[in-house]
Amino acid sequence: IKKNLALCVSTQVHRSCAHGSACYRLPAVCSGTENKLSASATRELQYQTLRKIYEHCEVVLGNLEITNIGPDKDLSFLRTIHEVSGYVLIAINEFEHLPLENLRIIRGTKLYEDKYALSVFLNYRKHSTNRNGLKELRLHNLTGFASGGLYV
Repeated sequence: IKKNLALCVSTQVHRSCAHGSACYRLPAVCSGTENKLSASATRELQYQTLRKIYEHCEVVLGNLEITNIGPDKDLSFLRTIHEVSGYVLIAINEFEHLPLENLRIIRGTKLYEDKYALSVFLNYRKHSTNRNGLKELRLHNLTGFASGGLYV
């Protein structure tokens, strides 16, 4: 699903090319999903699918849906994402931290429930005595949404 594609985005990285000419590395693009709150057969399969789609991805064409992920999963592969064209949905998860620190913009070309560019809800440990869940989104570089609102 991952492919390099020529896009008009401000995320191109300059590098030198042979023979003194300049070239640009285009961002790694991946297709987003439209599953909303639907889940795979198991949480492990859900996690493996998420990792397969978004590992090394920089620009998500479509929606970034992070749902039904259990505790103690390595989500560091999400650090490479810096742009989402649709919405971001973070729901029904049991992890404590979400490393999206390089996400800069959510364009909101498609909105969750036709309203929200970013939706965050029901992120806690269901089968635990302390029921702790999401503590940090780590959206340090998020500058905003092109359209849509926020639901937390």
